[in-house]
Amino acid sequence: MRNNPKTKYFVLFVNDDELKVTEDRKLVREVIKEIVFALTSLIPLGKVTTYASIAKVLGINPRYVGKILSSNSNPIVIPCHRVIKSNLRIGGYTLLSKGSNVDFKKRLLLFEGVRIIERNNEIIIDKNHVIRLEDLFLN
Repeated sequence: MRNNPKTKYFVLFVNDDELKVTEDRKLVREVIKEIVFALTSLIPLGKVTTYASIAKVLGINPRYVGKILSSNSNPIVIPCHRVIKSNLRIGGYTLLSKGSNVDFKKRLLLFEGVRIIERNNEIIIDKNHVIRLEDLFLN
């Protein structure tokens, strides 16, 4: 790997029992995407986490987490509806790239046992249903 002071992204990953470093930004984005999906898959039924919580574990921007989750093409396996805003608002939900489906996200969460509070036309998640991934992975 050449020494380039402008390179901002590096990824360490295990491949065939070897530790490797890459400057390939496309590969870095793909690895981050897979990790975001893996973390999202760990959120148990009846619980949610926040975009910021996932972002903190990975050291990335919460908006980038949202962008990645909006590209989720397998919502059955990767339950991106279980990710909400830090202010406990439900946030957006893109189902199969067909725009915002907040009502569908709300119904999914209710079905899974998440308590929702509706106040002033806002959908708020009960804080007792929120898990902080950074507490699990960074402590």
